[in-house]
Amino acid sequence: MSDSENPRGAPRRWRGQEPDDRRAARRAALIEAGLQIMGTEGTAATTMRATCRQASLTERYFYESFDNREALLVALLDHVVLGARDTLLGALETAPDDPGRLVRHVVKAFTGYIAEDRRRGRIMFVESQSVPELAQRGEQLVAEFTTPMAAALKMLGADGAPRDAVNTQLNAIALFGAIAFLYQRWLTGSPKISQKRIVEHIALTIEAHVPVNSTP
Repeated sequence: MSDSENPRGAPRRWRGQEPDDRRAARRAALIEAGLQIMGTEGTAATTMRATCRQASLTERYFYESFDNREALLVALLDHVVLGARDTLLGALETAPDDPGRLVRHVVKAFTGYIAEDRRRGRIMFVESQSVPELAQRGEQLVAEFTTPMAAALKMLGADGAPRDAVNTQLNAIALFGAIAFLYQRWLTGSPKISQKRIVEHIALTIEAHVPVNSTP
């Protein structure tokens, strides 16, 4: 492209890429760098400078994508948690009708998402509580899991007994807390617990919550 074809001051293509594509690629590189640091070394190590070094980008490009370190941390948590939510929803769409098989199908898919990249689990279940800004965002993201959990519990509890919305919501919250701690222990605990064992244990934990009913 010649100067006459490009307005003065307008961003230009570079190596066949549009300016927006380059910005998106730099942001993706920073996200991947942040995931590597936060998912292996922890939140405290996930600084702006460390992330730039890991991504081989300058500070200028960091601030092109994020206002500050806090914005990066929240973006990393969102990236992992929303990916987990999409995995959960996708598993629910393809789950078998049999209740026991349904539970294990969904739990297996969700556990697989974590096992595929254990950085995800550390960020969701360990680092998300490490600093106030992440804990606050984590509370907002809980609904991304409790909503499909509530829908699944309502379906599993189709035994004719009346259950109000509060009961379903409380069971979903209780399950979320229990499952989060189980995954946390699986990722950080000793001795090593097999993936098959954690899937079955969480499936049994979900099934045990189904009969809980405080509906007046």
